Amino acid sequence: MTLFRLSLLLIFSLTFAACNQYEYRIEFTELDAGTDAGIRALHVINDDIVWASGTGGSFMLTNDGGSSWTTGVVPGASSDDFRSIHAWSGREALLFGISYPGRGYYTDDAGATWDLVYENNTRGIFFNSIDFADENTGMALSDPVDSCSFLIRTVDKGKTWERIKGMPLLFDGEYNFAASNSCIDYHAGGKAWIITGGQAARVFISDDHGENWEARETGLIHGNASSGAFSVSFYDNNKGIVTGGTYDEPGLNDRIAAFSSDGGHSWQPAEIMPREFRSCVIWLNDGKNRLAFAIGKTGCDYSYDDGKTWIPGADVKDYYTAGAVAGTDRGFVAGAEGKIAKFKIVK
Repeated sequence: MTLFRLSLLLIFSLTFAACNQYEYRIEFTELDAGTDAGIRALHVINDDIVWASGTGGSFMLTNDGGSSWTTGVVPGASSDDFRSIHAWSGREALLFGISYPGRGYYTDDAGATWDLVYENNTRGIFFNSIDFADENTGMALSDPVDSCSFLIRTVDKGKTWERIKGMPLLFDGEYNFAASNSCIDYHAGGKAWIITGGQAARVFISDDHGENWEARETGLIHGNASSGAFSVSFYDNNKGIVTGGTYDEPGLNDRIAAFSSDGGHSWQPAEIMPREFRSCVIWLNDGKNRLAFAIGKTGCDYSYDDGKTWIPGADVKDYYTAGAVAGTDRGFVAGAEGKIAKFKIVK
């Protein structure tokens, strides 16, 4: 285990008047996790405990809000890229990689040792997102196998997994993006959403823990290998947002965000779009209002009306994924070459 000091404080701020007439400043504090791994997966437990994972079979853990980090490589997984992560505490976490064969690893000792809890040699396996509805029940999503999304479920905290059968057929060239560990949103009670990109930008909705699904169009841009829906997040079982765009042309902002108020059965395009491609969307709360936060490799945006309109945020670069400190106006982001930062909305 190695401890790394907190890097120089960098504050990127933008002051703007929101619809409630409050003025806000967005502060980003860059952290030094002691790694140059590309990071696409992040799980925030609270203000102190944060896990991240990425290229080279790597994982990172802080127990003091980013002042110091433990970094490591899962034994035997140095060629993998962990783009899916879920954590329960500063000791317990679960990782899934994109490499073949598809593998999942679990630790209960803060990464000192890892158990192989899933392995699959099916051609086409490429795990891109995991999410848990409660402490024990979770789903892990892979790119399509046999023209259907490959989805597995656990009911014992990731120790064992079973494939969900009968997934809807996908269009040719329709798949999921491993950009931010947010292609799935899974709620207690069984409601789940999965999003796609490529030749379609759809959301698949289940009301019963994945036993049955229906597909709906989101209206987001699609039609090539780098465009579509990249992230989905529901505040509750009704209000949700999808964000995305075109990864290799991030400046295009036509049809890159949509919102739903009926559980994803219908979608409306944002009236004011985020400025550019956004690979991750999460929910925050400033103590009075809920707000949505979207980030991508060229910057971030906020919405105070559940995704209907977006307000420009800071021009931070090369961040791909985000996690909120639940119920607060702050969180963490991560991205290219080991970049990790914490952010806060300040009135």
